[in-house]
Amino acid sequence: MLEGSNVACVDTSHFHTSTLPHFLQQHKTCLSEVTMAQLDEREISNAPANSEAFSIDRQLLATDLARMTDLAILKLSLSLKSVILTTSSFSHLLRVASSRPELQQLNQIGVGLQGAVFEQVGKPLALKKETPGNEKLPSNHYHEYKIHCNVSAAFEHYQSINREVRVPRPFEFISRKQNDAFWDGILPKTPQDYRMRGDLVMMERILPLPKVLRRALISLFCVPEYHDRTEIETILNQPANKHCLARVYLGKANGNIDHDLPLRNIPLYLAPMERIGIETLHLAYPMGKAYATLHWGAAINGDDVEFVLGTSATAAQGTDHAPDLQYRAVQLYLLDFGQCEAVDLAQDPDVVYQAFKGAMVTGDNQSFIPHYSSSPALFATFRQGYIEAGNIILAEKKLQNKFNMEDFMQEYEEYVEDFL
Repeated sequence: MLEGSNVACVDTSHFHTSTLPHFLQQHKTCLSEVTMAQLDEREISNAPANSEAFSIDRQLLATDLARMTDLAILKLSLSLKSVILTTSSFSHLLRVASSRPELQQLNQIGVGLQGAVFEQVGKPLALKKETPGNEKLPSNHYHEYKIHCNVSAAFEHYQSINREVRVPRPFEFISRKQNDAFWDGILPKTPQDYRMRGDLVMMERILPLPKVLRRALISLFCVPEYHDRTEIETILNQPANKHCLARVYLGKANGNIDHDLPLRNIPLYLAPMERIGIETLHLAYPMGKAYATLHWGAAINGDDVEFVLGTSATAAQGTDHAPDLQYRAVQLYLLDFGQCEAVDLAQDPDVVYQAFKGAMVTGDNQSFIPHYSSSPALFATFRQGYIEAGNIILAEKKLQNKFNMEDFMQEYEEYVEDFL
């Protein structure tokens, strides 16, 4: 029923010789092999973001990160070039429960207007179960599943231009009206409040940010009274705060964080990201390519999609690794396609352009897309990624004479100015 989960390749990182000299001695290294004094905030800030001199994997031991400041932890880790080596309850339970069905319970890891998301202990997948009654709406789970499949196929086809953005693989749609054997087996393992049938989608699981990152996020972004270490640990160990993904708000400088809500989708606003030193240009470029792939590759308007930082389990690199450590690659994910609509590229360019730019200024899209006037350099990078990816896709589809990426982005800028 399920195929194996796709494990993406780990990107590489570049450092200057004066900042991390030990890294130059071998192709791959772990943070524990570097003098800790070299990795304080001052030294980290000296590492050039765009150096092409050396290519290595930025492997970070969670135990070493835990001895750094919160700012240093997030600056090093919240990068698409980081792999965090950490002990993992997910990895442990995956091994233990994979052959023990009685342990394969469903735990809620997310909730929204349309339904709830669950993990199944011992399996690397997520189950998105629809709220009863939502199936009557146009944006129901079956609609989202079809859109999700189209988007996933497009990103798979154009993976050479979208290595930095992942779409969780959709595996299967399971109807509430059929599959009696499935429901008889799964409902007793479901939390009591959700033990009723509802259309369900099985998809690839996005793993949360590791505990050392969650602790730093709580310390930096919670209100001052939570800066007591005991209180931080109390919040950190709440079950709902374990399943933490971070929304990448490149289009919103600041905003409120509701400290009473779980960390499941904690917002990373632009100003705090810049204060931390997160490489926002390295996020804007792949985000632009992702929107272009949504539009011209999948022919989907991208209405109300989300970009989040999460992790995936990746293969251990080298032979001298501890068996109880899991390698977790920090990655940018595109998800939530329930409000999206298909767009017919056979229509006139003006109609297609309107469908795409109209969706880009509605919902949460403007929180993710850099603003062209308030963040011109960031938007220019997003724009470059969009145009480059769009041109490649249109050339392959032989549509380059019908649609023009420069014209579309110019229209988008004018539309944003008028609309907002």
